[in-house]
Amino acid sequence: MGETVKMLRAEQVAAFTGLSASYLAKLRCTGEGPPFKKIGRAVIYRQSDVEDWLESHSRTSTSVERGAK
Repeated sequence: MGETVKMLRAEQVAAFTGLSASYLAKLRCTGEGPPFKKIGRAVIYRQSDVEDWLESHSRTSTSVERGAK
């Protein structure tokens, strides 16, 4: 059978990332946050998408812009 996909509610993602739920809502509006699904009023995230999004924001310096080499 297929792998079980772990889904998280916005509050769980906030706790997991250390970000506030309101900041995650802002990121959803701007399209800068992790991919999400909206089912009715519920906002859910695939845990692997959140982890990938976090990894894509890894930096080694505060002086280097993201994506710059």
